Amino acid sequence: RYAISSLGLGDCVATLTTINTPHLGSDMVDYLMKKMPDKMIKWIADRYNSIFRKLGDKEPDFLAGVGDLSPVRLKQLAPYMEDCPEVSYRSCMSVMKSVFSAGLPLNVGYLIIKRLNGRSDGLVWENAAIHGEHRMVTAKGIRGISHGDTIDLFRENIEGYDVREFYANLVAELKKQGF
Repeated sequence: RYAISSLGLGDCVATLTTINTPHLGSDMVDYLMKKMPDKMIKWIADRYNSIFRKLGDKEPDFLAGVGDLSPVRLKQLAPYMEDCPEVSYRSCMSVMKSVFSAGLPLNVGYLIIKRLNGRSDGLVWENAAIHGEHRMVTAKGIRGISHGDTIDLFRENIEGYDVREFYANLVAELKKQGF
């Protein structure tokens, strides 16, 4: 959204579809940053920064990335991410149906967000993901779809949800609509 509205790429983009994206931020970020001891925050950040370095990031900054997910920060960034009238905005969101829908850390995130806001995918509150034309992504059964499931992180078969088909269908719909 920033690239479209602030970097002048609106004329290069026909449609933007976001998947389980916290457009309004994540209250869980502020909650955890207030509750966790500084040493623990630093330990977690160091672990993630180490992973990012191994993946090729020469100067990773996990805490800056996490900070950008704060609702306060998202409100500051909002003027730089205004919708471009020429672009079609769409959003998709899924939710876990219980704490047992995913393992660590998503199950913990699910519990925190449920207490703070309501339904979530373990990282993103349901209502924070709404932007433009919106749809809920669901699965059969009692499991639900976690944030990790939307990127096939756990490589699990979920009844009524095939991650590859989900993305292929999104592209097919956009093509059918002329995009």
